[in-house]
Amino acid sequence: MLETDRMFAGSIPENYDRYMVPLIFEPFAADVAERAAGLSPRAVLETAAGTGVVTRALAPRLASDARYTVTDLNQPMLDYAAARQAPDGRLDWRQADALALPFEPAAFDLVCCQFGAMFFPDRIAAYREARRVLKRGGHFLLSVWDRIEENIFAHDVTSALARLFPHDPPRFLARTPHGYHDAAQIRDDLAAAGFSRVTIGHL
Repeated sequence: MLETDRMFAGSIPENYDRYMVPLIFEPFAADVAERAAGLSPRAVLETAAGTGVVTRALAPRLASDARYTVTDLNQPMLDYAAARQAPDGRLDWRQADALALPFEPAAFDLVCCQFGAMFFPDRIAAYREARRVLKRGGHFLLSVWDRIEENIFAHDVTSALARLFPHDPPRFLARTPHGYHDAAQIRDDLAAAGFSRVTIGHL
């Protein structure tokens, strides 16, 4: 992944949350929150939380004595997420790299990550870290986009930009957000990180 694909600062967090989240992320966040809450977790870690769309959907569904650690690599995104969240003593906001989590082994019974794995420079390392911090019998819940041709919005935007810039078509959406979609590859990466029971579904 190009270094510029990881830069989310300045006005980006606010614009991302104002325009992109309602347009394409909120329905999937609701699904992740429903699946996560159905596991009745008491100690939750969210990686690559971005501006907190999953956090806002999941936090109200957790038990009153649960603890929820919300992390992102990019401090400006995390700051914006914390500012959007209602006061909640169960939440702990931490800047953290998913490839080197600053937590003790077996600290959480759920790790969740919505649309972050595509940005990890070493996915197996990130998955290995998720497994390390999970308690025995814990769950790792993650979501990624399908191939760009299966996403009408992203595909149409990319096609339109390619027509406008035929000599240097912007390929960020195809290269990064929609670049990690092969189910066999995902299963192999999780297995390489030590996960033995993997379920892959589609929305």
